[in-house]
Amino acid sequence: MKLTPFGKVFIILVALGVFGYIGFARFGLGDKLREFAGASKKTDGPSGTSKSGGEEVTRDDFAKLRDGLEDAPRQGGLPVNAGNAQVGTSGLNRPLKVAINTWAGHAPGIVANGGLKPGSPASLYKKKYGLDVEFTLFEDPSQKLAAFIAGDVDIMWDTVDSYAREASVLAEKGIKAKAIIQEDWSRGGDGIVSLKTIKSVEDLKGKKIATTQYTPSHWLLLFLLSQSGLSPQDRAEIEKNLTIVPEAPQAAALFKAKKVDAAVTWEPDLSGAVTAREDEAHVLVSTVAATNVIADTLVARQQLVDESPKAIGDFVAGWFDAIGVMKEDPEGTNRIVATELKLTPEDVSGMLSGLKLTSFADNAIFYGLSGPRSSFDALFNGAFVIWRKKGVVTKVVDAADWRDGRFVAALASQYKEQKVEETYAFKDKPKITDRAIVKKSLSIHFTTGSDEIMPGSYFTLDSLGETMLAFGNTYLQVEGNTDSRGAEPVNKTLSQKRADAVKGYLVKNFSIEPKRFVTVGKGSGNPVASNETEDGRALNRRTDIKVVLNAE
Repeated sequence: MKLTPFGKVFIILVALGVFGYIGFARFGLGDKLREFAGASKKTDGPSGTSKSGGEEVTRDDFAKLRDGLEDAPRQGGLPVNAGNAQVGTSGLNRPLKVAINTWAGHAPGIVANGGLKPGSPASLYKKKYGLDVEFTLFEDPSQKLAAFIAGDVDIMWDTVDSYAREASVLAEKGIKAKAIIQEDWSRGGDGIVSLKTIKSVEDLKGKKIATTQYTPSHWLLLFLLSQSGLSPQDRAEIEKNLTIVPEAPQAAALFKAKKVDAAVTWEPDLSGAVTAREDEAHVLVSTVAATNVIADTLVARQQLVDESPKAIGDFVAGWFDAIGVMKEDPEGTNRIVATELKLTPEDVSGMLSGLKLTSFADNAIFYGLSGPRSSFDALFNGAFVIWRKKGVVTKVVDAADWRDGRFVAALASQYKEQKVEETYAFKDKPKITDRAIVKKSLSIHFTTGSDEIMPGSYFTLDSLGETMLAFGNTYLQVEGNTDSRGAEPVNKTLSQKRADAVKGYLVKNFSIEPKRFVTVGKGSGNPVASNETEDGRALNRRTDIKVVLNAE
């Protein structure tokens, strides 16, 4: 029998399929392709792994954050590139179903709706937009995600770091979704409680630390370790010895019971853990300092985006309306939220003090509608890199495919004059004796005898820019040091110029406020090694960096 051209092609395809199956099943080529696509390689042995799972995390893994974060506070008008932000006219003939948890960041939605259930006479959503909204509490993230996958809810709460992980799960199931609004920045709501003897992130070395796995707490800890002066070996040892608990309150409980030296948790357990240990405990570091690391967002099913875009547009518009209402009547709106979440008004007030509700102007920056960067993209893609290294995501996802800033952009004409407002300002510079949250020494190379930074040091300086943008409510103390060669007055002057050069680079390239820097030239008076050898002198020609919390 003579084969037709089609028959030959068919036989070739069958053969390739058989060999492909053998390659995937027998020789692990599927894993190789997963690695090529960006998934983390899982190892069986201790090398390259940690107790928290997957590969060790380094500062370089957070490099994507440099591309998206911006400094704050920001002044002046807010030019918004809204583009062709057409939302559409298709509404929804049933209540919009929104999954939230017991968190004050959801307060604007509750206030706009007059409660959790539709039908309230006070509902701004109903009166102004004709929109019925039903909020349902889901405290367990896995149950929330399951309800979202099943289509039982239209919109779900998330932090951007967790959304990067959950988006991969959704992608595996062929489900699309879009982040539609930033709810808040954590500004003290998340942090590390520790013994007072632990004074900086570097002091966590060798200590027992409790946290929850693959949560905002875990993300915050990994980020803080990556920004520290700890060596890769030290960071790996900390990760290896973490005490993993199912829920953040349990991490705080272990600290209260004196079973760990530190715990990563969130409010109200963060403050409660400090109170329980009285004079021997403090908040080591929190999102009061790391202002741009944890953001809450709301995520809509793609089906809703496609079929009922007007409902989402009205939902976002009412949310921003309610932020204004909350400013005008904080006590009254706190009572509404407290009643619905079964909290006290004091609880709500306390929770709100640990976050920043993000207005239209904040959202415009977050989604990259104002300025060249998108903070959402930076956090999402940065988190994906981390979770990939930990081996908890398989399907590669990119931030641009999982957000839709259209619903925010469509409101640009209503908020032409709105500014990004911050509650903190930089006034009195810290004293040299103030506690440093992070301490590290860097080798920044200068042309011999001058303050000209050599190009090989730009990557190191860029990592400092990343730190400053993430730690928005901090000062950076830059201390220049030299070896002992040459006259001390000359060394001191040169070291001061070099510290100022570091400041100048970061101000110019990252638009960081100059007032956020303290520069000190120490000359040769603070050696860390012998000046009798070239290796020792090289160690002494260093720049010491201290991240100091801005006193309020």
